Amino acid sequence: MVIPLYDDDPLEGKTTPYVTYGLIATNIIVAVAVFSIPTATYEALLNVIGLIPAIETRSMPRPSTLPRDLALFTSMFLHVDWWHLLNNMLFLWIFGDNIEDAIGRLRFFVFYLLCGLAAAAVFIISAPHATFPILGASGAIAGVMAAYLLIRPCAKIEVLVSVVPVAFPAYLVIGLWMGIQILHVETHAHDGVAYWAHIGGAIAGALLILVIRPAHVKLFECMAPSDNSSADSEKPLSEAERAAIPPWPKQNKPVRSWRDHDH
Repeated sequence: MVIPLYDDDPLEGKTTPYVTYGLIATNIIVAVAVFSIPTATYEALLNVIGLIPAIETRSMPRPSTLPRDLALFTSMFLHVDWWHLLNNMLFLWIFGDNIEDAIGRLRFFVFYLLCGLAAAAVFIISAPHATFPILGASGAIAGVMAAYLLIRPCAKIEVLVSVVPVAFPAYLVIGLWMGIQILHVETHAHDGVAYWAHIGGAIAGALLILVIRPAHVKLFECMAPSDNSSADSEKPLSEAERAAIPPWPKQNKPVRSWRDHDH
């Protein structure tokens, strides 16, 4: 089993990722609320606020007076069980703060929602008559991971391999994860995971980061944590830093020259 633990990104700033924290808190609060109700009530609720492709494509009646497309948003904050929730929130915690730091809070919030909507749309296209609800933040988080791959490819991701933590470059960790999603789609895996939603979210994230990122955020800026320390040590001093250096203390003792020995 391979589980990411944390990342080491030398380009990450010091901003507090309030949107990432808010998204995580919202998902947890929703989970506590829906997991505490009776199972029958929970299943009935999923038919209303879970994303059911057949309802979105109008091939199945909607059992509620609420707007039909509301489920495109609400389904992003619903999860099957605690393990599903914790797994998604771990990925969001590792990768979300870096993207929020890079593009700003408002842009990140819009980016996250758009990735989730794109993930839902791709899954609906892949299974337009499915009558089961699709739940989870995986599609939106896949978009966040794709953006991370494009702007932080060489950041180190600490990964738990069996019981041993090992650091790998982000392009290996995220690239492997995306390859697994494609493999499951190609092999028509039927394990209850919406792989097409993951792929749709990742494609959306890769495309959106190209247009939503601020001008100063570069693509494929490949700086590993070890490069950052050496770069800082070799960085030339600015004019302000030079001015702040105190002058060399003057010597009180007179300096003798060769002429002092002339008689």
